[in-house]
Amino acid sequence: MENFDLTRLTDFDFEAVCKDIFEAEYGVRLEIFSPGADSGVDLRYLHEEGSELVIQCKHWVRSPRSKLIERIRISELPKVEKLQPSRYVLATSVELTKGAKDKIYSILSPHVKTPSDIYGITEINALLRKHESIVRRHVRLWLTSASVLSTLLSKSVLTRSQQLAEELDSTLRTYAPNESYGRAVELLEKRHTCVIAGIPGIGKTTLAQVLCAGYVSEGYELVEVSADLEEANSLWDEKVAQIYYYDDFLGQTTLEEKLGKNEDSRLLAFMSRVEKSSNKRFILTTREYILAQARQRYEKLHRHRFELHTCVINMADYTYRARGAILYNHVYASGLGDDVKASFADPAVYVPIIRHPNFNPRVVAATIAEADSFSSTGEGVGERILDNLKDPRSVWSHIVSHQLKDPDIQLLALTYSFLNGVYLGDMQDLWISLGRSSRDLRTAIATLDGTMLRTYRKSDKVFLSFHNPSVRDFMRDYLLEDQSNFLQLVKGCAHFEQIEALVVMASERNEALQFFRRNFNVIEKAALSAYESQGLRSDGVNTSIDPAERARVYLHFGKMLASESILECARRAIVEDEAILEASDPGDILAIIQFLSDSDRESLRDILPDAVYMATEWIKEDLSSWDLLESAKSLLGNLSGIVPEIAIPDVEDDMRWYAKRRIDEWAEAGPDSMLDPSMMERILAFAGEYDDPGGTFPGYSEAVGKMSAMEDDEYDYGRRDLSGSDSGMSLRQEMREVADMMGSLRTDDLG
Repeated sequence: MENFDLTRLTDFDFEAVCKDIFEAEYGVRLEIFSPGADSGVDLRYLHEEGSELVIQCKHWVRSPRSKLIERIRISELPKVEKLQPSRYVLATSVELTKGAKDKIYSILSPHVKTPSDIYGITEINALLRKHESIVRRHVRLWLTSASVLSTLLSKSVLTRSQQLAEELDSTLRTYAPNESYGRAVELLEKRHTCVIAGIPGIGKTTLAQVLCAGYVSEGYELVEVSADLEEANSLWDEKVAQIYYYDDFLGQTTLEEKLGKNEDSRLLAFMSRVEKSSNKRFILTTREYILAQARQRYEKLHRHRFELHTCVINMADYTYRARGAILYNHVYASGLGDDVKASFADPAVYVPIIRHPNFNPRVVAATIAEADSFSSTGEGVGERILDNLKDPRSVWSHIVSHQLKDPDIQLLALTYSFLNGVYLGDMQDLWISLGRSSRDLRTAIATLDGTMLRTYRKSDKVFLSFHNPSVRDFMRDYLLEDQSNFLQLVKGCAHFEQIEALVVMASERNEALQFFRRNFNVIEKAALSAYESQGLRSDGVNTSIDPAERARVYLHFGKMLASESILECARRAIVEDEAILEASDPGDILAIIQFLSDSDRESLRDILPDAVYMATEWIKEDLSSWDLLESAKSLLGNLSGIVPEIAIPDVEDDMRWYAKRRIDEWAEAGPDSMLDPSMMERILAFAGEYDDPGGTFPGYSEAVGKMSAMEDDEYDYGRRDLSGSDSGMSLRQEMREVADMMGSLRTDDLG
């Protein structure tokens, strides 16, 4: 039997839910009054004959039942006696025993006509089960129901997505629906895949997590993808409804955090596979500009019509009502003192925030979290939010300048020197090698975890990364301004991955490149030393080195700095270590070949023939799958004019032979052949480019027919309308509802 965790709702949520419940139960239209100045009235119905029904809502989550009874005796009874309503109803989120009900009834009688007019959490849960449409209307209610939370924390989810389950639990406490939610749901139901894109801090991850929770509430298993699509494919279960979640699937900075080998093909294949499946959904997030970069770099992504799957969040989605709900929810859920919370009930405090042109959910959340975690009083939080909206960097600047110790700042700087999360064991080794104590590291992590940094588990190992991308952006600018500390950071770089982060920094900021050139000797020494470093433990256990990636990065960095020594590192890796033959990413091979071809250095142009030969051998080494064949053809096409002319026809012959066999299999057995339908769709598209596909591929017509029949038979589960939209609400209505929400923060109304 479904139970709803009403203690997780805000005061405003609880009152709105009660209004809908009693309107449905009594069949009347209730007036709702601004919290904090109700004189004992939250909801009211005036009958035309003059009788009056008054409903008082007490969301009592921070005090015991005995205190509620005392509050009713001392505070509420005088209000009721003054009102003299025809009927008085009390609704509370407290669990009421028979004895507690009898006490409240004796206090409020004769205004309460019967103990049945006193509703505790048990009675409200029963009414919610009776009126399911009310549950679905209040997103925050059904997303925090007991069944959703228990499913999120079930063993199957914990073993695969423990960190995500914990983050979801936190996100649901402060989420405020907006227009983007409805658009994303529509995409997921129509296409089964939704790419959520937008500027930093706009709420991409929050929206994705709430969508995940929504599907979990409908019985879907949650699978988080943290590395690449192989994780998703390995956990695919045809019999189980599954929702896959891939946060920042293109990285958080630039495409230097690139897709792995054939990951572009696997990504599109997985999207197609999900689209064909009635019980699968796929949610991805990325920054808009990084998606644009990816489509420029990867031909297959460029050809794909991403706009059909993409939900872009923009500030137009954040109506004043939505902005007010975001501010209210974060203030309400914070640990700030009641007086500080009550200050936000003042329009002079909240109106400038929600109407600020730079309003950003992350800035609001981070400022309140900072005041909650680091400030003893929280005074002036509203003014601090405004300051941070004017200059988003200041939300972190205030912490760094006034709250953190030197080891904390050193840990932030070291974390910046790794593009992705770093295994805590590797961080500890580096920390100690720089002459710092393990105790300082533990203390710094304890201070920063949950605010600027986050720890998470992967392969049962603990990793460390920035809490969100805005912290990385801030630290980049902070280091560029504090160049003495930045120079110390560079001197301590001992890993290739740290040099790669510096290359990305130089690509993003010309000031960084100029700094490197001014400190050429220090940078060059660090780069030469780090080139030979052992790879980091990307899974917490195994080290990994990709020589082609190192060669590409060092070619790029050597050209930036005009460093012959750094370029020589890359040259030796290509010739002596045969880096291209060990490549993981075809993009690295393409970049290396094009760099050598365009280089004005004779020593680099001379090794081009050997590099081309190795590239051709790498391409032809494994053509055992359609993904690999497509990738080989794409890479050879990009190297047209550089690689031997015969190479492309050779790969096309292999594709033709492979396609003929698979089309024959599909023509005979269709979906029963166990071939991936999304792969077959691409193979049939390849065959369809021939002038006479039926002549080249004898089973073509039958295969196309069975593919069409399978598509016609596809059945998609319906889903409820859960848009959470504010559309159609006038500005006056929006601001009135915001005033009601913020008013519930007044000290007198806090239980």
